Amino acid sequence: MKLKVGVATDVGRTRTANEDSFLRDDKGQTFAVADGMGGHRAGDVASATAVDVVTRELAGGATLVEAIVAANDEVFAKAQANPEMRGMGTTVTSVLFDGERALLAHVGDSRGYLWRDRALTQVTEDHSLVEELVRQGRLTPEEAAVHPQRNIVTRALGVDADVLVDTYEIDLYPGDRLLLCSDGLSSMMRDDEIAAVLRGDADPQAAADALVDAANRAGGEDNITVLVIDVVGDRGKARQKAVAAGADAEPPAAEKTGEWDPVDAPETGDTPALAQPPGTGAGAKAKAKAAPRARRPLRRALLWGLPFVVVIGVALFTLRWYARSTYHLGTDAKRDVVVLYRGVPDGFLVWDPTVEERTEVRVADLTEADANDVRSEKRFSSESSARRYVNRLAESTSTTTSPTTTTTIQPAASAPTTAPA
Repeated sequence: MKLKVGVATDVGRTRTANEDSFLRDDKGQTFAVADGMGGHRAGDVASATAVDVVTRELAGGATLVEAIVAANDEVFAKAQANPEMRGMGTTVTSVLFDGERALLAHVGDSRGYLWRDRALTQVTEDHSLVEELVRQGRLTPEEAAVHPQRNIVTRALGVDADVLVDTYEIDLYPGDRLLLCSDGLSSMMRDDEIAAVLRGDADPQAAADALVDAANRAGGEDNITVLVIDVVGDRGKARQKAVAAGADAEPPAAEKTGEWDPVDAPETGDTPALAQPPGTGAGAKAKAKAAPRARRPLRRALLWGLPFVVVIGVALFTLRWYARSTYHLGTDAKRDVVVLYRGVPDGFLVWDPTVEERTEVRVADLTEADANDVRSEKRFSSESSARRYVNRLAESTSTTTSPTTTTTIQPAASAPTTAPA
């Protein structure tokens, strides 16, 4: 099958630098979008490094998943070696075309979509805080779209020494269109709005440009990167093969093959299907299904359960970090004095705010503006900024309310006079 490709990227309307990167390898039929995170902590370096390493590793014969794991290693190493880059990371959503199949590999909240028969399907699952809450039934998709923590990701390249990579396989048909994008598109446009643009533009480059323009018109609150890849070929041959194999006339849009993690190899010594170089995956997959596997229930349970434990652990850590990362002012109801609290006002889930300092500053002694700040529970992003503010309140009240001492000087008593005799 042949491919026609369109790509567009833009800084957006509110950012000053573009931290997105993309990979377009028409010859190798490999494409990727990476959205760097960290801002001043070099998110652009993280995304560019990921794309460069994936390109290099694939040229050296690595599988797509192996290339992404290598990219994680290099981004993480750079972050550890350079203090100014600590905390940087990047998402990556990549696709490799192999004959009549496409393999997607995905980490983060950039997305992969499939447009087929005028219907749009999101193939990848976001590794984000709000998406985890949606899957748990604690948020609706509509609530997640406007949630203040919707940009918090729970998995990315470069933030840890190890990474789990989601993989998906798609059986391709001519007329299919794949869309890879950073969240600068998906956070600005609903899926039905994206579908309307794809429906209206037959040329992939025109579609990519139109999607970026539409995201900017919707606000352009982030960098926007879009890859539109059209599959061109003989649909009849593909249909005949599907019918001969006993498949339905329409195959499922995509099959999630799981999170990449070591698995027990078949007794024959074949490696798992996803570990095969391009062009050998289908045969290896068939052999793996037919070959008997050693029964190692405990190990298998651990390998399947570990990703879920990691996801839950990261989600709990992120929630606790959010609940405990801010400070705010309040009052002591009995004494009416200023109190410094750590945590979100009124608490968040199971984490209630705690008292960091109960001052001697009376609210009644404050200016009207300062008193309003205290009563409205003014927030601070760090402990140092919160304490500086509290110290200023204490200094201002001590200046205006400190008692003064008045010393009265009595005149000296006159010595008695003696009348002359």
